[in-house]
Amino acid sequence: MRAPRQVKVLKLEGFRGWGLRDGERATPGRIGLLQARLLKICGNLPRTGPAFGLDHGEKGYEACWRAPMELPAPAELHEAAAPGGWYAAAAHHGGYDAMGDALADVLARWLPHSGFRRAEGPVVYLYLTDPREAAEADLRTEIRVPVVPDPIE
Repeated sequence: MRAPRQVKVLKLEGFRGWGLRDGERATPGRIGLLQARLLKICGNLPRTGPAFGLDHGEKGYEACWRAPMELPAPAELHEAAAPGGWYAAAAHHGGYDAMGDALADVLARWLPHSGFRRAEGPVVYLYLTDPREAAEADLRTEIRVPVVPDPIE
């Protein structure tokens, strides 16, 4: 049996960017295609932080680019926001195809025994490395699950 994934609970500020939305449930393939399209649209634009993704579950996925919001958004994109609040944050190292397993690990193994419960809002994926510049094994992503304290009954 492997050791549980290390998770930290953090209160984080929200941030904004430009998003490209897909109304389909997030899968590694769909996320990869949307992120690649986003990089093609925004690749030469300035950014204020790492790219991020917002996983809205059944409502779809948004690939997002943090950029100076005073610049006009490219025509294909809309304004997107990662909400602030409490998050369970876990690191994922490696390819994007295993991020679903990492998220499931946080939700199934860590959350039930954490003293927290899942809160409303999207799961935020913070892409800390650029897939154009790093090997798949070297990719780093921070997975952020919105949480609230689970009250004692």
